[in-house]
Amino acid sequence: MSARDVNRNLQAWADRMKAALFALGQTYGAKMEAEAKRPKTAGGAPWEDRTGHARQGLHGGAVDTGEAIVAYVAHSVDYGVYLELAMQQRYAILEPTVKRNAPAFFEEARQVVGGR
Repeated sequence: MSARDVNRNLQAWADRMKAALFALGQTYGAKMEAEAKRPKTAGGAPWEDRTGHARQGLHGGAVDTGEAIVAYVAHSVDYGVYLELAMQQRYAILEPTVKRNAPAFFEEARQVVGGR
């Protein structure tokens, strides 16, 4: 096997690893979105819906920044920042959702990277 073959195999392995981690990020982004959108009574966003726009505007996914694969859940309404930070964070849903999912996400990422 030549050095060129080794380099090609390493690059293929790195590409597969990146694709697997991106897929994991997409899965967790969608999972966090679904959790956050649940009704207040089911552990979802803790506010009372007035128009439904804030809950409908929650979205999750993954993005490849070039430096990292980032799984996210976010608001799309302009007042989402107030829901998250005002009133002693009584209406926050993003951080609690991420904190609930982070341990499982990182464990699965370790399994992908470590092959276990």
